[in-house]
Amino acid sequence: MTGLRESVSKSIDKKRKARQIVDVITAEDAGKLPDNNVVEAMARVTGITVTRAGGRANGFNIRGLAGVQTTVNGVEGSTAPLPGGEGRTLALESLPADLIKSVEVYKTRTADQIEGGIGGSVNIELRRPLDLKKGLTAAGSIRGTYAEQGKLWSPSVSLLVGTRFDTSVGEIGFLLNGAYYKQPYAEAYNVSESPDLLGGPDSRIRASLPAGERATLVAPYRAQYGTNDGEREQKSLSGVIQWRATDRLNFVLEASYTGEQYSDESSSLYVRTREDPYVLSNIRTAPTGVLLGYDITNPQFADGTFANFGNIAAGFDGGENRGKSENYRTNFEAHFETEGVRIDGSAQYQWSNNDYHGIGHGGSYSGLSKVRVDFDSPKVLGNGPYFDFNVSPTNADLARVQYLRDNLGHGDNQQFSAQIDVWKELDNNGVLRAAKFGGRFSRNTAFFRDSYRFAGYFDPALSLPTSTIPGVSTRLVTPNLPGGSPLSWVQLNNRELYDNWGAVTKFIAGSRYEFLDGPGRDEGAAALFATPEPSAANPTLTSASEENVFASYGTLDYAFNAVFPVDGNIGLRYVNTWGNINGSSIRLGTPIIDPVTKLPTGEFGPDSREITAVRINYTDLLPSAFGTVHFTDKLQLRISYSHNVQRPSLFLLRNSRVINYRDPNDRLYAGNPNLKPTTTDDYNASLEWYPAPGSTVSVAAFRKNQTGFIYETAQIEPVPELGNQNRIVVQPRNAGPGRTQGIEFQATGFFRFLPGFLRNLGATVNATWIPTADVSLPRQIESENANDPIQYEFVRKRAPFTSRMSYNLIGYYETPVFSARLAYNWRSSYQTDVNAINETYIISSNPTQRLDGAINFTPVKYLTFSLEGQNLLRNVDRSYYYLYPELPVGLRAMARTITGSVRFRF
Repeated sequence: MTGLRESVSKSIDKKRKARQIVDVITAEDAGKLPDNNVVEAMARVTGITVTRAGGRANGFNIRGLAGVQTTVNGVEGSTAPLPGGEGRTLALESLPADLIKSVEVYKTRTADQIEGGIGGSVNIELRRPLDLKKGLTAAGSIRGTYAEQGKLWSPSVSLLVGTRFDTSVGEIGFLLNGAYYKQPYAEAYNVSESPDLLGGPDSRIRASLPAGERATLVAPYRAQYGTNDGEREQKSLSGVIQWRATDRLNFVLEASYTGEQYSDESSSLYVRTREDPYVLSNIRTAPTGVLLGYDITNPQFADGTFANFGNIAAGFDGGENRGKSENYRTNFEAHFETEGVRIDGSAQYQWSNNDYHGIGHGGSYSGLSKVRVDFDSPKVLGNGPYFDFNVSPTNADLARVQYLRDNLGHGDNQQFSAQIDVWKELDNNGVLRAAKFGGRFSRNTAFFRDSYRFAGYFDPALSLPTSTIPGVSTRLVTPNLPGGSPLSWVQLNNRELYDNWGAVTKFIAGSRYEFLDGPGRDEGAAALFATPEPSAANPTLTSASEENVFASYGTLDYAFNAVFPVDGNIGLRYVNTWGNINGSSIRLGTPIIDPVTKLPTGEFGPDSREITAVRINYTDLLPSAFGTVHFTDKLQLRISYSHNVQRPSLFLLRNSRVINYRDPNDRLYAGNPNLKPTTTDDYNASLEWYPAPGSTVSVAAFRKNQTGFIYETAQIEPVPELGNQNRIVVQPRNAGPGRTQGIEFQATGFFRFLPGFLRNLGATVNATWIPTADVSLPRQIESENANDPIQYEFVRKRAPFTSRMSYNLIGYYETPVFSARLAYNWRSSYQTDVNAINETYIISSNPTQRLDGAINFTPVKYLTFSLEGQNLLRNVDRSYYYLYPELPVGLRAMARTITGSVRFRF
């Protein structure tokens, strides 16, 4: 097998020769560590930070920005959108690392590369048969992984079979590459949510606070303990036919499939901690004005038509989601090369679909009338929320179901694209050495929808004993938290509830409920729950779109000798985007107009729905310039400038508005088809030294000036549908200017100069420092005159998910028979949100660390045994509220995993 040293050398060689600033991971390199997907493989690349959930790395950013374009063999790829999802990028966490040839992380973009990411771009190179040796090649792996959290086993297998041979019509190659991966996971957490002021000025809960502090004290909305358990099953298959007719002409035809089927089960015990009309006592506060603990009671009373039952809003909540995603991709390429000219053409058609169905339930415990809550309790390892009920939540006889619900989602997309690139050599000795130009067209149609149903039984006289739910028993839940969980509780069995949901919907249809929610609720439970799955779409989460993109570009390669040799590339890319977006607006209580006076009568009709279409059309000019100064054969300086663009997600662009005519104080929630793309001007410099093959030391500085960062906020503005009446409108908007800048350092080398066994050692050290990562968000300017026009000013905020410091320490040891690698990753604290609606909600994550390792034994040339470990330090994610450092959010415990594997190649 190709050794680790050789694979690292290949990666460094690609980095050295590239026009752009790029980091490369070869397949051999990825396979040496426990990297189950592409995001895990990128986690140790300089400048990349990842987030993890559900037992895997599932999110990442490059140099502090999350807007990343994804391509496969240089061609744009995307995953079917779902409500709230992106819909423009590949789900890289679903791509098995075993299928890839290499991962290229571009931190800058030349004009011939596809636009679409302000953070950078990630290109996945798949294996092709003519890359293999002559004759038959077979390679594969069998792996088994054990996760301590939940004591879970997961298998995975991969197989590659390829051949290349000569014929009378040229050289031909075939390749099949497949992978199967099944991963159960178990995570546990505790959390306090959304601190804010308690009640209104005249509320009962605020009256129970200390006098003089009632208008300033804040408390979390809810405290919660919970578990997330589930299973993912991934299947992937790719096939390639490659024909090299002559040395100048070759063709590629390939197709690939990636699919993921999953189930995700959630269970929680909670208490809502600042409901009115609670009465609080035995209060503890922090100097910043946040409540850290108190007793909660809720006295019964009747006030006119309102009756307070005296219950605490606390209890259990659970559910299970099951779904699948499938991505299909076809690609045809033709490549022709003659003296001084190269022509590359390709066409792709890809499609994907995404489906899920989730069910849920919630309830409380009879007699629950008093709760003690402490948000920084020493009963939790590292402090965190803890609460104590006056009744036992483990007593199944006390458990009462208060609601049952389900939701159904679907998304699909189809994309056709074609492109042609022409490269022409100009003059080997002149300043202008070569020119390249080309064009690309793509059409992407996408659709997503969501539907939900809800039946409530909150009135104590209507709440359901758990024994009445057909075919469903109760289960005891105890989160597996570090140091043990101080809380356990009973709730319905989520899996049984899902498996018997058809019978449960019939039960709901005939039950005596308090209220219903969901599209079609006015027809009653018998109609709303007549089918096992929801049938009526939620209009505000349903959208169809068609987007067309035409791009053309031209580049010039140059080279000249000044004091030192200089070469580089300048280019310009033109992009025109046009299409249409369909969505629905909901009018809650359309006003009834007097037919005589033509004025509103003050009465309101039924809710109505209006389907609208919005057309989009905009252009972008994306210049770029790159230069490399070669001080010596081993020392070079790269400098670059590029203008980049990222289009808004399909979900945010949906043309949807919910307008409540009945309540003038209600907020208006909307999508925003008028969102503009986010743009950046990127400036980069990288000093690189390559002292020996497989070794490099580099320092890079970067600055990104961005405009149009997309965020969600609530702003007061006139609403045309309401006669330009001012209303609080909550929707995504483009922000003002922002800036991200920092420095990267990387050093990699193998110590072949040392004596004895020490010459088998090697190491990589990389670090990224991002002192500046700002976005500008609007803040309403206060005015003493209520009649003054509403004005906003921009204020700078720290960008989310951007650590000021991150680094990786990686050690290698390799001989032909034995190799080992140990990798340590650390990142400083970061904010998980940039909340423009309420800053008190902003969460800061504590610094995180992770240690992974691998040991490989190769007794014969074609066989390797491996033992690998992830999260060896049993890292626990902890966080706190940005404005209230004394208030811990809680913790999330993830599993330490051990993997044994056998890899072969013939």
